[in-house]
Amino acid sequence: MDKNILITGGAGFIGFHLNKILQNQFNVSSIDSLNDQHIASIIRSKRISNLSKVDINDGFIDQLNTKPDVVVHLAAETGIAASLMHPEKYLIANIQGTFNVLEQCRKNGIKYLIYASSSSVYAPKQETSMHEQDSSDVQLSFYGTSKKLGEVMIENYCKQYGITAIGLRFFTVYGSWTRPDMAAYKFMMQIENKQPVTLYNDGQIFRDFTHVSDIVIAISYLIKKIQSEDAGLHQIFNLGYGKPISVKHYVDVIADYMKSSVSYEFKKLPDNELTYTHCNNDKLYAYLGYKPTCSLLTGIDEMVNWFKLNKYEK
Repeated sequence: MDKNILITGGAGFIGFHLNKILQNQFNVSSIDSLNDQHIASIIRSKRISNLSKVDINDGFIDQLNTKPDVVVHLAAETGIAASLMHPEKYLIANIQGTFNVLEQCRKNGIKYLIYASSSSVYAPKQETSMHEQDSSDVQLSFYGTSKKLGEVMIENYCKQYGITAIGLRFFTVYGSWTRPDMAAYKFMMQIENKQPVTLYNDGQIFRDFTHVSDIVIAISYLIKKIQSEDAGLHQIFNLGYGKPISVKHYVDVIADYMKSSVSYEFKKLPDNELTYTHCNNDKLYAYLGYKPTCSLLTGIDEMVNWFKLNKYEK
């Protein structure tokens, strides 16, 4: 418990789960702007005892009682669709926000940073697994571009200021306390309300669905690992289950666990969406000795059970 950990985006979907798993291992502080006023963030925030309402574009380190040893930077504007309509929000939160996190680390002598990137940084690659060395020069969405620019800035700060950083490219995270704007929550709501589920490309787009429990376990291990690394080292790892399935199959399984029938409305795939994602975990496993283990059935069971008892409308 002697290490001080700061989570940015602590009331977010992943931040909420990470806070819970880290509290018995470290001294944990969480910050979140809560400025989106999403009911999901407000509800989650009330369940986090160590959360402070702070914006990452402010001098957030100065507002803490204890300087962190490791910053886990999860605060972000998320989602691909909205980045087409409101790219300025992604510029402010993901690019300017990440820059300010780096500046706060530099000015306060914080040497260890773990941060969230995304599989959206990858160029389109049909039906082959994505490796960290694959092309990320071009992204389909501005969300992906904002995450890629975050990686580039962090690489520079590591080299110039001796910060040690680990970036994690998440693949389609799902589970309890998912955001209302995420696909899984929309699917469950549509199924419960007997509405057609909207799918793109006849449901034949493929995602590497990764349960949130695997994400936070990996981060908890990396917090311990990163503090033994040399100053200035910047590493990027994929983090996903490693077994892509069609989105239609994903919805069918959710409907089964909800004990409900499901109908579909098919639409054209937007130009800023990838058709296929497939995480290669070899680099992470070689480094950490860990790879995601939560099966699709186990993960969906956990998520549906939460939804039945805690969906945000209640």
